[in-house]
Amino acid sequence: MQTVKGMVQVAKTTYRIVRLGAGTYEVIRILDDSRVGTFRSFPRLEVTSSQIEDTLMREIARAAVHGAKTSWIGRLDLP
Repeated sequence: MQTVKGMVQVAKTTYRIVRLGAGTYEVIRILDDSRVGTFRSFPRLEVTSSQIEDTLMREIARAAVHGAKTSWIGRLDLP
């Protein structure tokens, strides 16, 4: 079941965070409704980007975690 967890803004662009499953999230750029990648928050932060740089995808994931847009499980490693 997919659940929209909220929005985050990084580098003046807004992204929708969608929960795909336990600890797995999809990132969609609002501007053009494009899927830009996914990230996993458990057991360690892992990003996969399809249209943007990995560093930007990591910042989006960090913003989602810090902004409470993900389910907190208390074990996330954010380097």
